[in-house]
Amino acid sequence: MLYHIRVVGPERDLGGLGDYADIVAAPTRDGAILSCEVPDASGLTGVVALLCDLGVAIAELQAVTRGA
Repeated sequence: MLYHIRVVGPERDLGGLGDYADIVAAPTRDGAILSCEVPDASGLTGVVALLCDLGVAIAELQAVTRGA
């Protein structure tokens, strides 16, 4: 499942997140949008826990539906 996670806060290098999970970061004015592909709910929980451990503030989490 594909998720977009909007994070806010001071600018930081989020490129290293790809070492832990299938995450791509796109900078925004107030933080970044992280696109991550996870196989299931436990994978998403792991990504959220990683971001929390790194002190990254999550503002929004959204599942992305793919068109048929």
